[in-house]
Amino acid sequence: MTERTYTIQLRKGFLKVPKWRRAKRAMNDIRAYLEKHTKSNEIKLDHWINEKVWQHGGRNPPSKIMLKVSFDKKTANAALTEVSARAKRATEETKKMEEKKNKKSFLKLAKDEKEKKAEEHKKKKSEEKKALEESEKNKTLSKKEEIASQK
Repeated sequence: MTERTYTIQLRKGFLKVPKWRRAKRAMNDIRAYLEKHTKSNEIKLDHWINEKVWQHGGRNPPSKIMLKVSFDKKTANAALTEVSARAKRATEETKKMEEKKNKKSFLKLAKDEKEKKAEEHKKKKSEEKKALEESEKNKTLSKKEEIASQK
C-alpha cells in the first residue's frame, strides 16, 4: 500500500457554484482529485474530513485541505494529516470503550469458569456425602446383623 500526502485546493472548484452549495462541491472535488491522482475506483474518506469541510457551514468551506492518503489499485483511504483535538479525544474514547468491553468479556469468562468449578465442587461434595451415607447404612446393617446373630 502506497501512502502520500496531498494538499488539495478547493477554492477554484467551489467558486463556480452557488454559495449554498460550496461545501458539497468541495467534497465532490476532493473525491475527484483523489480518483485522478490515486487511480483507484473506490475512495473512502474519513468522517473527520467531512467534519472539517462542513465545520463553518455549507457556505464557507476551507480553501485548501491537507490529506494523508494510503492506496492500492482498488481502494484509497483518506484521512486528515493534522487531526483536531476533538478527533484525538474521540479516538481515545473509542479505544477505552473497546478495552472496557474486552476487559468485561474477559472478566465474564473468568466468572463463568469460576462458577463451573464451584458447581463441579458441589457435585463432588454431594457424591462424597452419598457415599458416606451408604457406607454408614452398610455399617449399621452389619451391626444389626451382629446383634441378631448374637441372640
